[in-house]
Amino acid sequence: MKPVKLTKETYRRISDQKICIVCSNLSYIEEFCGAYPVSKQITYIIENTFGKDIKCSIDSMDICVLRFDGLAQIDWNSTVIVLADDYYMELYQELADSTELHLESVRVYYFANTVMEYEERYLTKFADRPLENQIVFRSGPHASSYVKGMDFADNARALFEYMLKNGYCRKYRLVWIVKNPEEYQAYHRFDNVEFVAFDDAVSDDPVKRDQYYEILFLAKYIFFTDAYGFAKSCRKGQIRVQLWHGCGFKTRVNFSRCERRYEYNIVISEKYKEIHARIYGLREDQVLVTGYPKEDWLFERHREYFKELGIPEAGKYIFWLPTFRSTDERFTELNQYQLEGSTGLPIVENLEQAMVLNRLLAEQNIVLIVKLHPFQDEKAITDQLKASHIVTISNQELARKDIQINQLLGMADAMISDYSSAAIDYLILDRPMAFTLTDVEEYQSSRGFVFDKIEEWLPGARIYDMKNFLEFVTEVGNGVDSTQELRNRIRKALHAFGDGNGCKRVLEALNIEL
Repeated sequence: MKPVKLTKETYRRISDQKICIVCSNLSYIEEFCGAYPVSKQITYIIENTFGKDIKCSIDSMDICVLRFDGLAQIDWNSTVIVLADDYYMELYQELADSTELHLESVRVYYFANTVMEYEERYLTKFADRPLENQIVFRSGPHASSYVKGMDFADNARALFEYMLKNGYCRKYRLVWIVKNPEEYQAYHRFDNVEFVAFDDAVSDDPVKRDQYYEILFLAKYIFFTDAYGFAKSCRKGQIRVQLWHGCGFKTRVNFSRCERRYEYNIVISEKYKEIHARIYGLREDQVLVTGYPKEDWLFERHREYFKELGIPEAGKYIFWLPTFRSTDERFTELNQYQLEGSTGLPIVENLEQAMVLNRLLAEQNIVLIVKLHPFQDEKAITDQLKASHIVTISNQELARKDIQINQLLGMADAMISDYSSAAIDYLILDRPMAFTLTDVEEYQSSRGFVFDKIEEWLPGARIYDMKNFLEFVTEVGNGVDSTQELRNRIRKALHAFGDGNGCKRVLEALNIEL
């Protein structure tokens, strides 16, 4: 027996009952409490992603937070279950699998929020329409966590650009879901290319809303990086592909099984096929080893972008791509911890150290380019890093100039990173690399890694202090590549390919032909 949808009529049946709510999304709790007078009925919360923090949005103070193994203590004669989540059927299955609950004796309902209501309505509307030669693209995090530039970027952007260049728009209608479609008028010169707003999914304008769902529910293929919830109500025959934004070192935050959330996930090697199947809860046949589309950009050289960004001429360039530890207010659930230094970065923690580094860079005729992570709290990165041979680039600046980071990395003579997936991308070029590791143990306990012994999988020099940092810069300046053998061994294990044909392989793997 499936859960019953909550409506005004079905709610009347349970208006005098206690409610045990199961969810993993705080916004659902808030919308549920706004749609029905249930705040004093909610007596139990099944702890999931948010746990006890959910209680702050509910009036009642007498709420018991339980795990699935605590369900046996509830009196189900006076209590009902309400599933409040995009993936309510997955939660229902978890309940069905629970040894603590005899589901046949429990009344189970689900609450459909505004988006789900629209999706259910349009799924019915388009149920008898055949799928069309349409391909939908989306990148970046969920709409509620919008970051400028990330909604038209990464692997999805690289694949899209490849398809445009090779004439796929002659056969397929290529549609991007972005924040502001008006920003992409340059693409109007192409036939069969469109941009729609992801806010149209809940627009009060029925014309915009109709267009959005017609595109979504008639597309044969849906490509995305990161957020995939917009395509949860997929029709039979539609192919959803999680391109993701990187095969990296860090493990996943907030595990949920994705086997039914999309059909395929792409990776760069058999090693990462094993890893992604495990950390994303996928079958192995869902993980395709193709290489990443955005790695194709690494094999291009765009010196003109350096001029646009004001990067001075130099004999060599080292890119430093530190991952974030603390984020801005939009991504507080991803926070790890705050670094102690005044710069917000490891190793080079203050003005004095930055000036020592700058003098060495000048002597070696090297420019160090520090590219900040899109989630980084940039207020923590002070002006102390600005110097003649140190350049700081933000995500906002790249977005304004429409430059992708991998379009710059092809010009890098060396890279310094820590746990960023960009280091794995760069590894394909077989150039000198180094890793700052002052907080490896703290990061391991805070976020964690996909490798048990992370230091065995770092394809470059180890930097534990300022002395190591300066030694690596000197090696690069003198043309010394002391970790080449180590890097080559790891590169062969982590990269199945060493070319610029990732886009081609993705389309071939999915049988998308001209």
